[in-house]
Amino acid sequence: MTKKFKIIISSDQEYEELCAEIYFENQFVAIITQEKGFENLQISIYSPSKKGKWLFNLVDFQEILNKAKESLWEMRKSSEES
Repeated sequence: MTKKFKIIISSDQEYEELCAEIYFENQFVAIITQEKGFENLQISIYSPSKKGKWLFNLVDFQEILNKAKESLWEMRKSSEES
């Protein structure tokens, strides 16, 4: 996976549950939310700040999405254990 992607697990005021924000080259790309439960994750994908479109390697994007999902699961498990 390219190091150009970054995940931030956040507690956004718009959502009751934790979210995973995805960035590419420090630009916000998407947010994964679990408001409908972990088994029903939803993703909102945003337009790039510059005109044009996002262009990613498909495997890299799939990997970052999976990593974001795993991070949400780990945070969920650790909060349930507390």
